[in-house]
Amino acid sequence: MSTAELRVTYRSDEEWTGEIIATVKSGAFSAQGSAWFDRTYVKKAFLANLRSFPLTSANPPTIEVGFWNGQAGLDQCHLRISIKPYNARGTLLVHVDLASEVRKTPDADLQNCATIRFLTEYAAVDGFAKQFEKVLNGEKDEAVLQGNTT
Repeated sequence: MSTAELRVTYRSDEEWTGEIIATVKSGAFSAQGSAWFDRTYVKKAFLANLRSFPLTSANPPTIEVGFWNGQAGLDQCHLRISIKPYNARGTLLVHVDLASEVRKTPDADLQNCATIRFLTEYAAVDGFAKQFEKVLNGEKDEAVLQGNTT
């Protein structure tokens, strides 16, 4: 069984917004990325959903941000974290998408992207939600979600 983890830190820019930095690894794969979020939104939308039971595939706890394309939705995703049910035994799938920020220029082909997935359990997600809230409040440096690849 290979280990996997998601580590999240937060750098506050002002009272409400800040940069979430995510470092994720699963087996031999790893990546790091960041994006700017409203701290209150993360607490109300993502952390509140993380604490619900059971999680659903139809509406999994998800945070995502990047460049928006008006009403068409997300044009370029820089950071997405989503956690949904994986099987009937209560195993959960953590899905993290990370990408570098690239403006619409000739350099757009140089964007780096990574998708990393791993399995975890409800108890680990609950602990992660508690840690993440403390990170957003400035009471803790990082939140860690432990998992495995098999």
